[in-house]
Amino acid sequence: MSLVQAVLPDERRFRSDLESGAYLLGAALRRWRLLRIDWPHVLIAVSATPRPGVPAEFVLRFNLAGYPQAAPTALLWDDTANIELPENRWPAGTRVSCVFRPRTQWPKPCLYLPCDRMSAEGHADWPKQYANEIWRPDCTIAHYLNQVSELLTSSDYTGLRHA
Repeated sequence: MSLVQAVLPDERRFRSDLESGAYLLGAALRRWRLLRIDWPHVLIAVSATPRPGVPAEFVLRFNLAGYPQAAPTALLWDDTANIELPENRWPAGTRVSCVFRPRTQWPKPCLYLPCDRMSAEGHADWPKQYANEIWRPDCTIAHYLNQVSELLTSSDYTGLRHA
């Protein structure tokens, strides 16, 4: 009798995408790194531009149920405490703060990105408005990670929200 648990199709596809050129390139450039898979949740750390007294990376906790037909959804995560990252430790900047919105501005537990499943709900105009950023079933996790990485390494990123 085998103790190997069957891997669901969405997890199998995700694991396959971890071997894609786009994902491997980002990992090789140290833009992100996989921390843990506890399906359907996945923790991935995304590097940020170095700032004094600020973490070198931010951890995203993804829910990948239904991946890739269903877009990922993610939130900032404190891997040590195993809870959502407190808002005073969120990244800041003009555009950065629009994506990492406090719950008083955006009550959904997710990033405000067109490629995020929860954010896309109720934004019927986003597929046309953000055609290059919206999630499509042919995307890989690197599509989402690239958008976050670009923000955290942009000149707009200023450090922590309440440093």
